[in-house]
Amino acid sequence: MAESSSSSSSSTAPALRAKSDTEIEEMLDRMLTRLALCDDSNLEPLLSKLLPLTISSLSSQAIAVRNKVLEILSHVNKRVKLQSDIGLPLTELWKLYSEPGAAPMIRNFCIVYIEMAFQRVDAKVKEDLAPELLMNISKLPIQHQEIILRIIVKVIGECHSRKIADEVAAKFKEVRNSQDRELFIEFCLHTMLYQRVSQSGGFPPGLSVTQVNRVTGKQQLQSNELLLRKLGILNVIEAMELDPELVYPLYIAASVDCEEPVVKRGEELLKKKASSASLDDLNLLKKLFLLFNGTVGAESVDSESRVSPGSHALKAKLMSIFCRSIAAANSFPSTLQCIFGCVYGNGTTSRLKQLGMEFTVWVFKHAKIDQLKLMGPVILSGIMKSLDNYSISEADASAREVKTYAFQAIGLLAQRMPHLF
Repeated sequence: MAESSSSSSSSTAPALRAKSDTEIEEMLDRMLTRLALCDDSNLEPLLSKLLPLTISSLSSQAIAVRNKVLEILSHVNKRVKLQSDIGLPLTELWKLYSEPGAAPMIRNFCIVYIEMAFQRVDAKVKEDLAPELLMNISKLPIQHQEIILRIIVKVIGECHSRKIADEVAAKFKEVRNSQDRELFIEFCLHTMLYQRVSQSGGFPPGLSVTQVNRVTGKQQLQSNELLLRKLGILNVIEAMELDPELVYPLYIAASVDCEEPVVKRGEELLKKKASSASLDDLNLLKKLFLLFNGTVGAESVDSESRVSPGSHALKAKLMSIFCRSIAAANSFPSTLQCIFGCVYGNGTTSRLKQLGMEFTVWVFKHAKIDQLKLMGPVILSGIMKSLDNYSISEADASAREVKTYAFQAIGLLAQRMPHLF
């Protein structure tokens, strides 16, 4: 969007239209004087008119006008930042931000004060406006998307952790654009995957550095705040009545959360709302494989955007799902990554080894021949090495189960690809 002059921009407030830059500068100067003379008790009603008009003046190209705007906003910041009881005109700022053709500079300043205004407004106003913020969010700059999504999820945690009112649920249902919905669901999934890590370090599994920063705004979330957000998200997503394939990854992530109320609610919604999801849906499988494998092995992905593999609990849940999907058995190379991650990956567990070998049996039984040609020899070589290294000291129940699945896998592969033997 190109910035337009004060006389032609559709984002300019009516009071500014047809005014020259000199007249706007003089008006702003009077407003600054009035602001300076206003005591704190009368500041809120003054800001309700002054702030939108001041930011609208940024449609002017004149340096003197823009400097005067910055002077006013600097004064406003000093007066209100430490006084959270002074409200800001949230609705008016959002209207100004949403105007078609609004200059980028106007939107950049609007979003700063919209975020500040949400922290000072009544709960009812937050509830009513939050769903509107999702409309056409996919068309906004990425930085603005992140700020708005954090605002929405914060409101969801504050207002909907126990239940969501029917009238608010109806507003969320009005978000029908598929790109807007998917962007929102993806952010909710990343919030669900986020876990507080210890002060000594560590990183939430299943996320990248970039995704963590999007969720938190680079500020550590408190445990109770995070719990409320996750419960609120589950209530809102349920109320939106989305396709089961769309919400399935979110409910899976919730069902292995570290907070028991989230796990309980996630399991409930998984059975109630997502049990009909097609596990052979390729888009769904792509998301589930990403949750399992991450993008750690992808050299083309920069370190900040590299998604780490999911937690052991999430991996175990996903393996039981893959063992029910014919399409998963034919998803080379993701299938191969899953098997080797379970059986040979760093920090793997006896449970994951067992699930990995069980999945190998499933793959050898259901994969198409062209897929087996790619995977079979590699997996067979790994199985033979693991059997060579098998020792009596490892002969617990789980290890014996792994060995049993290994022989089943070899038998199936011998039937389907006898030339390998």
